[in-house]
Amino acid sequence: MWPAELSVPTSKLDVDAVVAHPWCGSVCDRPLEYRGPHQLSRNGWTNFTERLERGEEIALLRALAVGRAHALDVGGGTGELTAAVATQAGRCKAVEPHRDRVAVLGEMAAVEVHPGHAEALPFPDRSFDFVLAAWMLPYVQDLRAALHEIARVCDNEDPDATIVIVGGASDNELVRLLNDVCIPLSGEEPDHQGFLLVEAARAFAEHGFTDFSLLRTEAALHFPETSEDDRIKSAATTLADFWFEGHPRSVDMRLALEPALREHFAHRPHAIGDQGIALVARPSRRR
Repeated sequence: MWPAELSVPTSKLDVDAVVAHPWCGSVCDRPLEYRGPHQLSRNGWTNFTERLERGEEIALLRALAVGRAHALDVGGGTGELTAAVATQAGRCKAVEPHRDRVAVLGEMAAVEVHPGHAEALPFPDRSFDFVLAAWMLPYVQDLRAALHEIARVCDNEDPDATIVIVGGASDNELVRLLNDVCIPLSGEEPDHQGFLLVEAARAFAEHGFTDFSLLRTEAALHFPETSEDDRIKSAATTLADFWFEGHPRSVDMRLALEPALREHFAHRPHAIGDQGIALVARPSRRR
């Protein structure tokens, strides 16, 4: 079930409306500051992405990139979304901090990859009319610096320039399982994806991007194993390793996930939802 009635406005929002929007989660539950980055291991990330289907995200980003000529993907990751934007815009630059992913992205047609970090983007002010940052804010060291860099390199003098941040919805099944089961064993603070979207809207507004919309999107991890026990074990390993591979209590996390996954698969037998929200920011349309 969606986290709010479908009648809740999602377009032509100002920053205060984004902050109060129920799709970003309860205001009372939001943290006061960034919890710090999650850690991604190479194996955990690879196993996760092999299960991930994100066709709706690809379609959404291609639609949002229509008419854009200078595109940037901050944190290229697997390259699926980078390729979608490049296909629509004709070319896309990408910034990626991980060496192995830089190599993969560099082999993609119409993609120009730059090693680097979101906190220090290697481009002049107002270089792009489309900037994407999908599912990468939970992994930056300095959230505020990264958000201001994203806004800095997007052309706030072009009324059609677009920044797109993709993060987790308040009903995200994957994040709920990790928060409920793994986070208490990890000794870390809970993850709150809505906090990241709200902070993005606040930062972008400071740079003149004050025309916001929120859009739902759906991705999912798929577990096609016919045996329920096999699905549960595969899912427990995939989820625990995503953020906690090598953690001293990773084995405990896998075991603790199994009953929660058995309950989940009783209702959704072969998938775990990675429901998302796209925050779309443009400069004010007023002349």
